[in-house]
Amino acid sequence: MIYRVEKLIDGFSTCFRQWNANSHCRFLHGYAISLRLHFKAEVLDECNWVWDFGWLKDTRFTINNMTTRDWLHYMFDHTVVLSEKDPALEKFIQMDKDGLIQLRTVPFFSCEGIAKYVLDILHPLIDQASNQRASLYRIDVLENNKNMASAEL
Repeated sequence: MIYRVEKLIDGFSTCFRQWNANSHCRFLHGYAISLRLHFKAEVLDECNWVWDFGWLKDTRFTINNMTTRDWLHYMFDHTVVLSEKDPALEKFIQMDKDGLIQLRTVPFFSCEGIAKYVLDILHPLIDQASNQRASLYRIDVLENNKNMASAEL
């Protein structure tokens, strides 16, 4: 039997642009994005859970010396998230230095890219912390209540 649970993390005001789009998405714009994390396990833990959502604030699970919750806020709350390949990146770096924006970069930008980026970082943490009992296998990124993209292992 496979058990599954999901955790919705929302409330991130994020600004971005898809610099190589042939639409209005090439302009700087923002959404209140949400992340839906999907976990699964064949064996439940001692509390009969797939995964304890308290890990978000647990100091044993850190990314760049931040709890997972703090790291997600650092990356996506009131930030400008751009592709590392954005041709205007230097201008945005200067705005960050000038204190006008909080710039974050990801290898490639799209909601799909954010989903993959977060999954690549969080999956190994969950895998290790659970001794391979539980798995974070999918992340959905919702840019509003109509659009969603996923990355799945």
